[in-house]
Parts: sequence; structure tokens; C-alpha cells
Amino acid sequence: MKSRWDDVAAQSCPSALALRAYTSRLIGSDPTLVLYGGGNTSLKVDNTLYVKGTGSNLAEVREEHFTALDLDALRTLLHDPTLPDAALMRRIDGCKREPAAPKPSIETLLHAALPYAFVEHAHADAVLAVANVANCEAACASAFGDRAPVVPYRHSGAALARACKAVFERDASARTIGLILACHGVVAFGHTARASHDHLLRLVGLAEDYLERHGAPRPVATTETAVPADPAVTAGLCAAVSAAAGFPLAMKVVTTPTTLAYAQRSDLAEISQQGPPTPQHAIYTKRVPLIDDDVAAYARRYRDYLARTLGHAADGRIDAAPRIAVSPAFGLCAFGVNDHYAAVAAEIYLHDIDIMTRASAHGTYRSAAEQHIARAELEYGGFEQRVRAGIASPPATAPY
Repeated sequence: MKSRWDDVAAQSCPSALALRAYTSRLIGSDPTLVLYGGGNTSLKVDNTLYVKGTGSNLAEVREEHFTALDLDALRTLLHDPTLPDAALMRRIDGCKREPAAPKPSIETLLHAALPYAFVEHAHADAVLAVANVANCEAACASAFGDRAPVVPYRHSGAALARACKAVFERDASARTIGLILACHGVVAFGHTARASHDHLLRLVGLAEDYLERHGAPRPVATTETAVPADPAVTAGLCAAVSAAAGFPLAMKVVTTPTTLAYAQRSDLAEISQQGPPTPQHAIYTKRVPLIDDDVAAYARRYRDYLARTLGHAADGRIDAAPRIAVSPAFGLCAFGVNDHYAAVAAEIYLHDIDIMTRASAHGTYRSAAEQHIARAELEYGGFEQRVRAGIASPPATAPY
């Protein structure tokens, strides 16, 4: 993966935190690494952890978007597994050096747990394409070896931080430069900003090399010609989806050779219904797309899934309407609470198509278990209600 590091720009940074912000922007500006508010970065200096604040866009982050916290106090929290998540987040918030600082990232404890000055966390497409398969451990061992041991899927927060700490302490070697987070992404680290940044790109490069060797090369960059879809078909679908949601939804239609080919896959019913490559994508795309044009049946199945995984916790908070529809008639339709979020859902699912396609070329694509995805929908969702109420306006970013 080609580095965009600029020595002049890096040397012009007046502080370590300014350099941290610079390298964060390098990562955040690449959509194959980070999408819509995802990803987080940190810096440790003088017993202070500076971590990206929740909701900050990594592509635009500045020094003031990082939250300073007491590093020793954070590490103490890692040793208390009895704290419920809500209480733990309050305790983390209490570690802030300045009470008015932004809410720290959900992954704050992960950053605190690792013994490096610089840490990067991204949802890199190529890494997900390697790891999101039934034989994850074997694929990752072949692709990354001891450079990046695999951490089994854990929900964001304390559970993931403790799992990363345990795997690092057990499996890291002198060659280790990161960790692969199953069904989640990648962490890279280093003692300097340049090393940590380069280690992330190195791991993505190793993923690309593995995929190339296994018949899943990086897609050739092309300017695809849109194929007009029948507006009567898509308009009727949008009306049905809006009715299922209980409020009007905007629509983004993407009819290209890629989306049409995906819609015509012989294994579409298998691959598309596994779930997204990382649970966070579901807050925009829902867990699975509509693939048979039957919105009412989809809504029944989705309500069953929500009840099965969340009980009554989802009532009034998550509707059962699809946000993605796939069909040979139009390729891809994405829906959102407004035009901005319809476009966000479309872009995310286009990345998901790429990841699922490449993963399927070397293994059997797998997502996280449905209960994990449902938990992400519940805990990270809610932005649509805020936008409809006028509390938030686009472009809002994800809360992780």
C-alpha cells in the first residue's frame, strides 16, 4: 500500500499531538481504511493518553479533537472485570484531564492496554477480506504470521481491550507490529508516529499480497458506467421500504457492472445474509440486505431477529425496514433518513461487496454472530431519530 507520508508536513508539526493528528488524517482520508466516523488513534506521553474523541471524523481530526486521560487510572480499570459497561464508561469519562473535553472513543481502554506511544485502529477492507472467513485463524496465520496475532471477536470496549491485552502478552514477538481483530479490523502500533503509520500500511500490504496469491486481487480502478434502472421499479420499492420504516426514506440507486454482477451471484442468498464485515456497518446498512423484493417478509424476519437477539430493547429504537436492497433489476438501492445517509449506506455496502467478494475467493465468507451485530445496531444507532428530530444534521459521524 502506497504511503502518503510527507516529511515536510510531518516536520512542520509543532508537537507530538499535532503529529498524531497529521498521521490520523492520513489514515482517515483513505476510504479503504476508514469509513464515516470509524477508526481511532492515540498517543501516550507523560502518563497521559490522548485518544480521538467519539464521533470525530478521522479524516479531519485536529489536536483539539483528542481527549487527554490519566493513563494509570485507565489501566487500573482494565483489572476490574466486574464493572458493567455503563459504569465502566462513566469511570473512563472520569479519567479525563479536562471535564469539558470530548467523550473519549469507545476503544479508549484498547489504546491504554498496549505498551506503545502510537496506536492506530482501522477497519481496513483488505484485512477484513482476509480475516472474514470460516478459517480465519489459518488465513491470518498465513497472511500475517507473528506480525499480527488474531484477537477473537469481542464487543468494543472493555471486553475487546482485555482480549487484545491477553493476546498481545501471550503471542507477540519481536516482529509483532499489530493485531488482527476478527470481524472488526486491525490495530497497528509503534514507538514513533512514522513507525506506527508504516506498520498499519505494512499489514494492509500483507493482506493484499495474500489476497493476490489466492486469486482475489485488488479490484482494478475503473470509472464504471451507470446503467439506468427502471424508475418505476425503484420508486415503488422506496415507497414500500418507507412504509415499513414508518417514515419517508431517501434512496440512492447504484446500477453498475459491479452491483449487477453481485446481484446475479449464484450464492447471493448465502453470502449476503451472513451480515456485514464488521458489526458497525450495520448501523447504516442493517444486518442483511433485501434480496427478493418482498419488503413485508423482510420486515417480519428482521423483527424476529431483533426480538431473538435483543428482546424488547429494540422496541421503538430500531425499525425493521431494509436499508440496502439488491436485485438484478437495478443492482443496488440504498435507503437513508435523508439523501446524505442514503449515500453513506450505498458507499459502505459497495465496500462490503468488495470485501465479501474477495473473501469468497479464498474461503467461505463469515460475519460476526447475529447477537453481536444486533448489539452494535442498538448501541451505536439512534442517529436517524436524532436527525429526524432536528437534533443532528449531516454529515454526522459514527459514535465509535
